[in-house]
Amino acid sequence: MSWKLYLLLALALLVMMAFKLTKVLAMIVILSVVIVFVVAYFSKKGGKRDKT
Repeated sequence: MSWKLYLLLALALLVMMAFKLTKVLAMIVILSVVIVFVVAYFSKKGGKRDKT
């Protein structure tokens, strides 16, 4: 029974993403950019890969 509930939740999320695809893609892009900047900042702060 629980897996059916998970399937319904997944379908509901897919429907919501289909209706709000642009907002979801924008949020994913923003989150990925923030994560990349944070990783680059910490890697530069660590000084392991200091090319400059």
